[in-house]
Amino acid sequence: MHEDFARQALEEGSCTVMGAIPRASNDTRLVVVDHAGTHLKAVYKPASGERPLADFPQHTLSLREVASYRLSSHLDLNVVPPTVLREDLGAGIGSLQAYVEDAGDDDSVSLTTVNAIPADHTPMFALRTEDGTDLVLSHDTGDELRAIAFFDLLANNADRKAGHIITGSYLPGSGPTSIGTYGIDNGLTFHAEEKLRTVLWGFSRSSFRVEELDALDEVARMPTELVSALEECLDEDEIESLQRRAEALGEAGTFPEPPEDRTVIPWPPI
Repeated sequence: MHEDFARQALEEGSCTVMGAIPRASNDTRLVVVDHAGTHLKAVYKPASGERPLADFPQHTLSLREVASYRLSSHLDLNVVPPTVLREDLGAGIGSLQAYVEDAGDDDSVSLTTVNAIPADHTPMFALRTEDGTDLVLSHDTGDELRAIAFFDLLANNADRKAGHIITGSYLPGSGPTSIGTYGIDNGLTFHAEEKLRTVLWGFSRSSFRVEELDALDEVARMPTELVSALEECLDEDEIESLQRRAEALGEAGTFPEPPEDRTVIPWPPI
């Protein structure tokens, strides 16, 4: 119900662009959407404002944001906030994603000293700050992060930073039942080559659950409905690569270990 309303608001609502969101690597703008008497905050990422990248085609990151939501929604993973494609906003075609208000009490991913790592967390890597303090990034292995890690495997996410994981709600005044844990900033996804970079490697070697195997089988079959949802955003090679990834993951039966022949942690990781 919440998701359907938010998606419809993003698709049909009247938008007021409030201004640029600071410190974003690409043109990213805060928008207020007015729909059916409700005001919804959203994030607008116009394709025209994307910085050129060496390994991703230009003006495709906003499309990948939309494809990420469509894959998450198709598989009922609910890990990407509602995201639509709009062509009628000031800077042209781009993604419009429901803004997740941080609940403020999430510690699923932590950066602490070695002695302060939470008991239910798995340490991922250590780093040293400019003042010489040694810190460890760790994360819990609960269902919420597992769902994001599983999605990232399929989407081949090349940039799952800790700061791209938010627990909160995207509908104002909807109460605690609407709070979820979401992965945002999904523009570096669906590359045809293996690109997975994430801080969520703590699920490595875990056997896939029945529902995860079912999701992998669904993508491996690549039904017409899923192709139709993705082909507006991704090219044929990228869709075929997604299908092959699902097949390979299903055959392996477990979350993979980090490969040793390339960088597997995004930078900066936070």
